[in-house]
Amino acid sequence: MDVESVTDPEVDLVIDPDVKPVTELMDEQVMNPVDKPDKPHWEIPTLCSTCVKAKQHVQVIHTKVPQSSTLFALVHSDLCGPMKHSIGGTQYYIIYIDDCTRYTEVYFLITKNTEEILAKFQHYQAWVEAQGFHIKYFRSDNGSGEYNNSIFLGLLGEKGITFELSPPYTQHKNRTAERSIRTLNAKA
Repeated sequence: MDVESVTDPEVDLVIDPDVKPVTELMDEQVMNPVDKPDKPHWEIPTLCSTCVKAKQHVQVIHTKVPQSSTLFALVHSDLCGPMKHSIGGTQYYIIYIDDCTRYTEVYFLITKNTEEILAKFQHYQAWVEAQGFHIKYFRSDNGSGEYNNSIFLGLLGEKGITFELSPPYTQHKNRTAERSIRTLNAKA
């Protein structure tokens, strides 16, 4: 649906012609200003078309990316939070996903400082190496410093791991981790 925007000259706002102001809805007796509505709840409009569109997920056309055939050769990662404090005081969690098997490890964090994230990654990497594998590529989004910092990049360089960073504001480029976080949040 094409929205023909009208600009109000007195206010620098773009007004959608499909959305009616609340006062107009009250005048038409579609919306009652009192707490107790006159109409049954199924007849009262709850969302305008703009609200529905704003809450929709962006449809991104994905190109087929070949999945890694070697265990733990490519690891996807992302950080989620802050959330409500848990019993243990954690607010964040970080996930590591093997591209070949989609095996996912979740680590809980109290803060999202570099030292705590680095410790969790070292724990994960030690676990991978104990299984007899080596991480070759590490892919994540362009997070606000959780991975893209000198300490973490130094560790990756020391271990011979190539860091693959997605461009800013393109969460769909890190879709494996983003989808996993979305699934975890929906189930929690």
